[in-house]
Amino acid sequence: MVLRTILRLLGLLFVTTTAFSQEFYQLRGFVHSESNEPLPGVTVRVVNANTGTVTDKEGRYQLKLLEGLNRISVSSMGYQTEVFEVVAAKDLVKNVYLKIDQKQLDEVVVKVKKRDYSYEVIKQVLQRKDSLLRQYQNYRAKVYIKSVERLETKKAAPKKEEDTPAKVEDALKKPALTDSIPKLNLFECQLVRHQSRTGQQKEEREAVKRLGDQSTLFFKSVTDGEFSFYQNHQKIAKIGDNEITSPLSDLTFLSYRFQLLKYYIDGPYKIYQIKVIPRELGNALYEGTIEVIEDEWVLRNVDLQITKRGLLRYDEFGVKQQFEKVQNRWIPTRVTYHWKVKEGNTKKAGKTEVLQSDYAFDLALPKRFFGDEVGVTTAEAYKRDTTFWEQIRPQPLTRDEQKFIKEKERLEALVNSKAYLDSIDKIFNRITFPKVVYLGMGHINREKKTTWHFDPVLGLVDPLAIGGWRVRYGAGFYKRQENRKQLWVNSNLGYGFKNKDVIGFVSVSYFYNPLKVSNISLAMGSGFNVINGAATISDIARRSNFYRNQYINLTHRTELFNGFYFSAQAYYETRSDLSNFQFSSLGDRIFSNNAPQPFPTTHIYRTVFGIDYTPRQLYLREPNEKVILGSNYPTFGLSIDRAWPVSGKNTNVYTKLSASIRQTFNVGILGTSEYRISAGKFLDTTSLAVMDYSYMRGGDRYFFSPAMYTYQLIPRTFPVFDWHLETHYVHQFNGFLTSKIPLLNKTKIREMAGGGFLYVPERKFQYSELYFGLNRIFKLGRERIRLGAYYVIGQSNTFGISNGIKFSIEPYNAAKNTWSF
Repeated sequence: MVLRTILRLLGLLFVTTTAFSQEFYQLRGFVHSESNEPLPGVTVRVVNANTGTVTDKEGRYQLKLLEGLNRISVSSMGYQTEVFEVVAAKDLVKNVYLKIDQKQLDEVVVKVKKRDYSYEVIKQVLQRKDSLLRQYQNYRAKVYIKSVERLETKKAAPKKEEDTPAKVEDALKKPALTDSIPKLNLFECQLVRHQSRTGQQKEEREAVKRLGDQSTLFFKSVTDGEFSFYQNHQKIAKIGDNEITSPLSDLTFLSYRFQLLKYYIDGPYKIYQIKVIPRELGNALYEGTIEVIEDEWVLRNVDLQITKRGLLRYDEFGVKQQFEKVQNRWIPTRVTYHWKVKEGNTKKAGKTEVLQSDYAFDLALPKRFFGDEVGVTTAEAYKRDTTFWEQIRPQPLTRDEQKFIKEKERLEALVNSKAYLDSIDKIFNRITFPKVVYLGMGHINREKKTTWHFDPVLGLVDPLAIGGWRVRYGAGFYKRQENRKQLWVNSNLGYGFKNKDVIGFVSVSYFYNPLKVSNISLAMGSGFNVINGAATISDIARRSNFYRNQYINLTHRTELFNGFYFSAQAYYETRSDLSNFQFSSLGDRIFSNNAPQPFPTTHIYRTVFGIDYTPRQLYLREPNEKVILGSNYPTFGLSIDRAWPVSGKNTNVYTKLSASIRQTFNVGILGTSEYRISAGKFLDTTSLAVMDYSYMRGGDRYFFSPAMYTYQLIPRTFPVFDWHLETHYVHQFNGFLTSKIPLLNKTKIREMAGGGFLYVPERKFQYSELYFGLNRIFKLGRERIRLGAYYVIGQSNTFGISNGIKFSIEPYNAAKNTWSF
């Protein structure tokens, strides 16, 4: 009996000792839906130990497991339960993706069977939205951004191997991803943002990762623009040039119809899901669904797409928002943007996830905390390593993203290796027949960060030069420093057979302060110049518009303080006419009365000082770079151009003063306006040459010339010596009117109107014009082109009333979000 008791005690001691000696290991990870959305409140249970936990708002879970085999169950209402087994011998990471259980959802969701209640719900939100816009004076939040594009490229048919420019260029490209690695563009960022109730922003980017082409990735900074649906309109320049009417705008019932799809219960909340339907097919509006919480009358979820009319760069674009109650305020804690765009043979499907956390409201900020500098990227932001990113990511990367980043980092290490760089330099520096004949030759020294370029043989001959056939040769040098300072040197030398003359130039330009956008340049040479650079298309290439010159030009431009730019120029030139110059017969066949303009040889010693000031110019400060974002105020310009007398030489002497105001601004859903007002006057006209005149440009016969600088129906170009006033105004309705017209609203045709006024007292000349017409945007590969046709009517006190039809072509500048050459 005693022995049995002793054995039992020894057995109990053994079991207890074994239990205490067993090790525990950690199992952690995320639970996401099939669409990679985090799932909060999911039950994660260790079946064999009868322990468990629930996921947090980011879908994150963490468990302790006994050493050995463990069975894990992951379950949530509306999703199929996932069960898996793990062997705990070390700390483990396991991410779970749950599938929707449609049968279970059908049993939970209560379908709407009564009359449509959606309009009453929207009315309640409209009554509440003013207080929602005043929830805080300011806030601070931590923001994580991940933007990913998946690329699908249509492969062209294989071509015969030959030494083509494309082949040489391909040899210089970085090593490509293998077919097993997904083709992606990726951007990641962690930042701290501040925002005021009135929408003023300030951000500090602490970590940034860029892989692949970033041009069409959306929301790489909070300054890209956000969708605040409690505001009446949203204007996102990178998406389109229209303001988009919110489904919660004050006049929403004029723009939208609503339909109650269902309501459901989520914890303590009763939530209405409402379908948003645009009333007009062509307007820049949203379509999709919004969800509203009863009694609170706030947005819970948003899932909206922008209609085609509102898009410029993207073919499709949508936004999802998830709101949560944070410190008694309803705030969007998760925002997702998704888009599609086709560029040539490449299709891109993109998605950006924005997660906001660690909110702090109504902070005591310094008086001028929100200023012109709306963002700063720290010097360490681009140097963060893999370990750092793994620690700060609030959600895991997908398997494809992990593969892509791993491979890109491997390739990045490869392309930065000395062996690879030496091999690339060897290919680039190799002299080959195509390079000598038509590609041009180059030489790279990566250690010194220098590049040389030499023209090809085909560039030696210029059959269309002034004075007939010429031979010429050019070479260039470029050096870029780590701090973004840059140096350019270019040169060219030419010889004309008919006149046995030598021309050429040398220019040096140094971009020496990227933070102040400061540049200084020096150029000297001899050749030809134009008398009137703003001549009409029919006159610009006439011999009467050219003269011979020898010159030295020194220019400098810098920013003295934010938005205030100062420029200075010192210029010497000797001007001679072309009366004794011999020309080829080609110009005589193209133009009639094509004689050069005679004038005496003169010299000019000229200085030009100018300022441009844009109040409240917003900008981002990157390491060694300043990124200008624009301003809501006009730009003011002033310059004084002085030609100085020099004894003993026939010099031109004058003083000219010029001033201007220009601005582009949005007029809500009505479109975009642009204006320019300028005035000028010669204060001194002691000695003027024809190239010193101020010219009022005549109109082209069929071409609608740039409306901010020219007039369309002035019969001919003429000079101005006394003071004059120019005004120009253009308004792009961006489809506001045509979207209301049946059938026409399907054509994507837009409307434009504008006008101008010119007053020249010395000629007793007044001219005014009005124009209106239609234009349409076309895609050409990656580019956007706007073609237009306009009716113009002009009136002058000298030639009466005239009219005509003009045509225009304008490219889209994606970097500046403007239409201009």
